[in-house]
Amino acid sequence: MTADQPAMAIWDRVVGQERAVMSLQRAAERPSHAYLLVGPRGSGAEEAARCFAAALVAADGDDRSVDLVLRGMHPDVIEIDPPANQIRIEDAQAIVDEVYRSPVEGARKVLLVFDAERLNDVAANRLLKTLEEPPPSACIVLVTAGADQLFATIRSRCQRIDFGSLDASTIARALEPTGASADRIALLARLAGGRLDRARALAGRVGIVRDAFVTAAASLDGLGGAVAEQCDRVEDAMEQALADLEAAQAAEVAELAAELERGGYDPRAASARRKRMEERQRREHRRARFVLIVEGITALESVYRDVLAGPNASPLNADRPRVDVDPRAAAHAIDACRDARQAFEFNPNEGLLLERLLFHLPAAR
Repeated sequence: MTADQPAMAIWDRVVGQERAVMSLQRAAERPSHAYLLVGPRGSGAEEAARCFAAALVAADGDDRSVDLVLRGMHPDVIEIDPPANQIRIEDAQAIVDEVYRSPVEGARKVLLVFDAERLNDVAANRLLKTLEEPPPSACIVLVTAGADQLFATIRSRCQRIDFGSLDASTIARALEPTGASADRIALLARLAGGRLDRARALAGRVGIVRDAFVTAAASLDGLGGAVAEQCDRVEDAMEQALADLEAAQAAEVAELAAELERGGYDPRAASARRKRMEERQRREHRRARFVLIVEGITALESVYRDVLAGPNASPLNADRPRVDVDPRAAAHAIDACRDARQAFEFNPNEGLLLERLLFHLPAAR
């Protein structure tokens, strides 16, 4: 394998964003101190940020380094993605502290800040000087779907690279390697709403939960027993969907332990890597549950939108018959889904939220 082949394989992970990829490839040859990657969620901006980081810390195309970066495990690539709705001053201070620590393995350190629009005013002000004059060994990459929500002073200190929305045909082509049938791929591309990450999730663990929510909408009869039964089925689907993630995380823990032993890391560095993994895995698990419930609510909304669209419109849920409910009841159901989504932003009890939501959905005739 030549030195160019691994580099190309890295960027193959970013689909339908040729112009942005070319800009990042050129930037990797002579990197600046800070970048701002702007694109809708699911456009590939987050994946591109990791690919860019891999190109920076594994300039020789070292397969091990690339793999560690793409899995969020490289000691010189720090991902900042707190679970809270805001990136607060303590998170900004963690970024500043990491910037001024020396790289562990190579000559460069990269900090990736996801959903950077969550920076509150105090945190943004704390980062300004660091963004303007970081040490030569550091590169900061901000990723956002809402650049206008960032301070102009933050934007002006970064080189901006834009990502566009993806159309259904691009998403469908990206799903072909999954081996799913053409009909299934077309369905997933339709449900994805322009987000490749959602399409891939629907092809995997999210698809199980989506099916459970859509089935629930068609199974309600206006009685509490049906609500309780469907809540149990949804919860079972969520546990099944999370099982693969939990198994993968356990394997990561074992793999990191073996790597630290092989590499002869000093105790401080080894402890820091273990702590980072534990924090990332907790964050992944919390986010995975959040995503599953939000995607389930989105699936319910799509069911009732198909009702409102009428029998002559092409349905989003082409794999299911339309739920037989009155259009006015379907509109009220969409309102209930919206209320549930807003309530879920404030970390309520998940079980009670689901019960309340299903209780307010109409019975299928």
